[in-house]
Amino acid sequence: MPTAAEPPSPKASLMRRVSQKAANKLRRRASSTSNDPEERSGPVVVRHRSGSTNSKINGENVPRLGIKHHDQDDEDEEHAWEHQLDGANGVAGLDGAHSATSRIRHPASTPDDTVGIIVPDDLIRGTAMTRVTRKKKTQRVFKLDINSARVSWDPSKPTSRFNIDDMKDVRTGANARNYREELQVSKDLEPRWITITYMDPEEKGKLKFLHVVAPTDYLFEMWTKTLEAIHTYRTEMMAGLAMQGEKFVDAHWKNYMAKKKQESVTLNPVEERLSFEDVERLCRRLHINCSKSFIKERFERAKRSKGDKHREKNGEKNGEDTGHLDFTQFRRFVKLLKEREEIYDLWKDLVSDTEKGMNWKEFHAFLQDHQKVNINADSEFVNKVFLKYCGRSTQNGDNKKKHRPGIEELDVVCMTREAFVDFLLSPSYNPPLLTATGKTSHTRPLNEYFISSSHNTYLMGRQVRGESSVEGYIRVLQRGCRCVEIDCWDGDDGRPIVTHGHTGTTEVLLADVITAIGKYAFTASPYPVILSLEVHCSLEQQVTMAELFKSILGDVLVTEPFITNAFVLPSPEELKNRILIKVKGSKRLDESTLTNDFNAMDKKLSGSEGGNGGKIAAPPAFVKGQSSSSAVSTTSESESSSSGDGKKKSKKPATKIAPELGALGVYVRGQKFRNFALPESKSFNHIFSFQEKTFLKFCKESEKKAQIEKHNVRYLMRVYPSGFRVNSSNFDPIGFWRCGVQMVALNWQTYDLGVQLNDAMFAAGHDDSGYVLKPKALRGSRTTFDPPADAATVRVKKVRKEVSFDIQIVSAQQLPRPKDYRTDDGINPFVEVEVFTADDKSKDGFNGKGGIDMSKSKGLSGLGAPQKRRSRVVRDDGFHPIFKENMSFTVKTKFEELVFVRFSIWNQHLGDDKTLKGDEKTLMASYTAKLCSLQQGYRHLPLYDVQGEQYLFSTLFVHIQVNPVVLIDDDPLRATAASTLDSIKHTAKSVLSRGKSIRKRKDGPKNDGRIPESASASASASEDNRSGVGPVISPTSSAYS
Repeated sequence: MPTAAEPPSPKASLMRRVSQKAANKLRRRASSTSNDPEERSGPVVVRHRSGSTNSKINGENVPRLGIKHHDQDDEDEEHAWEHQLDGANGVAGLDGAHSATSRIRHPASTPDDTVGIIVPDDLIRGTAMTRVTRKKKTQRVFKLDINSARVSWDPSKPTSRFNIDDMKDVRTGANARNYREELQVSKDLEPRWITITYMDPEEKGKLKFLHVVAPTDYLFEMWTKTLEAIHTYRTEMMAGLAMQGEKFVDAHWKNYMAKKKQESVTLNPVEERLSFEDVERLCRRLHINCSKSFIKERFERAKRSKGDKHREKNGEKNGEDTGHLDFTQFRRFVKLLKEREEIYDLWKDLVSDTEKGMNWKEFHAFLQDHQKVNINADSEFVNKVFLKYCGRSTQNGDNKKKHRPGIEELDVVCMTREAFVDFLLSPSYNPPLLTATGKTSHTRPLNEYFISSSHNTYLMGRQVRGESSVEGYIRVLQRGCRCVEIDCWDGDDGRPIVTHGHTGTTEVLLADVITAIGKYAFTASPYPVILSLEVHCSLEQQVTMAELFKSILGDVLVTEPFITNAFVLPSPEELKNRILIKVKGSKRLDESTLTNDFNAMDKKLSGSEGGNGGKIAAPPAFVKGQSSSSAVSTTSESESSSSGDGKKKSKKPATKIAPELGALGVYVRGQKFRNFALPESKSFNHIFSFQEKTFLKFCKESEKKAQIEKHNVRYLMRVYPSGFRVNSSNFDPIGFWRCGVQMVALNWQTYDLGVQLNDAMFAAGHDDSGYVLKPKALRGSRTTFDPPADAATVRVKKVRKEVSFDIQIVSAQQLPRPKDYRTDDGINPFVEVEVFTADDKSKDGFNGKGGIDMSKSKGLSGLGAPQKRRSRVVRDDGFHPIFKENMSFTVKTKFEELVFVRFSIWNQHLGDDKTLKGDEKTLMASYTAKLCSLQQGYRHLPLYDVQGEQYLFSTLFVHIQVNPVVLIDDDPLRATAASTLDSIKHTAKSVLSRGKSIRKRKDGPKNDGRIPESASASASASEDNRSGVGPVISPTSSAYS
């Protein structure tokens, strides 16, 4: 009798799974190797430069064209782009002469017609450089393939290469010092050190690093400047379909002809033409993902266009069907590709004479009626924009200079349809979000703002076995994050390190992290950065930590209060360009600070009310077990380890805080939560940290939830993801913002819905500073001191409102091809629209019309989304699908400022019978915005990939109309209470103002050097008005004022 086979051991099963995964990865790499050079024509995402590299080549600034090329005010913008393409800003400025050079695609023969970047032949043949890794330093020969724009250093290994299109940054010298020191390389090599960061598309966009040392200064300059120039050039080539003018057409024609000349030395001028197969191949490389019939139809139309003198000279008749396109016909073909028929329909409704064009009166009417722009705010600027696009309309042909008409020509010039399309595409003059103008003034206390915050900032991926890097800090700071987390542990050599303890993640020196923060803290915003410390170090290394913070950050670090005996936090404006540290204090410091706080409160109230009537009870004696901080302060993130129901969890090992380190927690002092009624809960500079599950459990009881909301009116709170999120996923931040939590910390390394909502919160206008003023219902009065009184007033003000808006999904432009799709696979896109609010517990408050309803039975879709609707599927058109799908949404909420909209574009899969498979789809791109930040009218929304990188050329064309907010009196008692309270407040203000005027007349004017009260009130009011924007994009009326 045969015995049953023994089950495989867990270790053997794990090894098989790992081996299978590695084998699959190698197969994917091998399969993509053969066709990759043909498919790549340039980058597809926007490169967010760190500013760490020198952007000058040959002593001149390199034009950053492509994305906003058509928005430059420079009269010579076409010349600037031509100058960039002809290699004038290549690498010719290197010291020493090149023996030979090449150009990308080896373009055409005559020097005046050349297009491309000059590439030294030394780089093509290969140069020896030292590659540095954690394990070893090896000599490798690095080669540059100009056809595929790829750098390789070991042909036998598919992993030993990167595409220049995937390059994120090139850091050199001091900007890459932290990497050099981490790899223990001598500082003598710093002048020739190069660190290249790039995304690996085969590993889901994982960020990778290549560290090399050039043997000579000459090779160092050659490599760095050539790589930068090639990336810029290829970006321009990919973004060309959105450019004004015909340089894009010229460049691609010459590049393609040059390649054909390489393949056939017998090519003569008569054969400079493109077959349909050539055109189709070029379209695929430019991510024109549409059906073959779409390209064929435009090809045939272009072929029927009139010929030029060159064709006549060679005996060809106009309109003769040769099966090929010459240069003039190719230009016509590209123009046909750019046609936007959906905008032409709009154009016919707006313009009385479509042949003549749009006059200034029609342009004004369009801005005011459709785009909701206040044209009277600055009519002169509006006219300037109109004349700018009329100037583009006057350019006809290569040999005519562009003419910018003056104001005296306003009544005689008109804007063409092509120029109108350019205006609609402009992210500068027709942006999708409100944009701030003038100076911002964040003058309210720090606790009255939502603060863009990161959790486990040092991690580049998963929570377990992940990689720690300073790159995590650089990336989030560049994106506007204002609160980063640093987990500090003892280093073996006495130097503190940053890592995720007990998880197997790699480590990085604390000194390197502080240096990176000091360098990049204020690149995106001048407002304060908060360093949230999680301290696991010994007392000795804690002292070292304090010394590092002080020595590296210097005067930028806040080490003492601005005003003594204060009981209100300073404003972001007062803390501009300063760094705060969030850390627990030592027992001695906590007791001293708490006593001083109560003394200051007592003095303030005594002085304002007189006698002893205003005094508050003295704080209880600090005895063991009842002090504001236990004798040993736990410094892990479980500061709120209480479950909220009276049950206590087992205590984790605690760490004492050194006074030298604890003293740095000036305005953000960590405090272990025990009870909101205890004295430590009233110190003005304390902050409680809650893990998400503890917070949500606490909020299940309405009374405890109300306590949290009362606390957050005046004091700081931070919430962070659960430790069980090992894949670095995120929660829905809206519910925590709704409770007034200032620091909702997220795993920024994972671009899921939580991070998308966070990006939308801090995107528009002054919000991109990383600080967003909380809704009035979540803020206290600046004239009262008692937080419970403030909270009681706030609770009355939380009335429900009805927010309604209409969205038309008009069309999409040049959608990206999904990963692993073949070039002949069709793309079948559709658009989903989801609405997220802070009031998502019941379906009664939400309603939607139009499109196809995708909401679940309980009204919840995904992460708390009450509404999800989608458009129809457009088959086999990823280049220019037209939807024209109308949708309407109505939500009832207490916080209209916390309504978010997400647009997701999916590709619907087809079955073997070419029918749509309903459940199988692939996400291609998305965009999330705060409703009160969205501009109204016709807008092109930018699109982002699954890693959060913005696509270079993909957009979603929509029309948005937001209706005025309507108050809902669904609770008569609350409405009566609110009305009574408003009446009492109005009467009190009137009496108070009369009393002040009498005193002023009695005492005479005073000038004590302070800002007048009216000016202060005006400043506060101006900050509350969140719709202050420039004239061209300023709505005539705001639904959120």
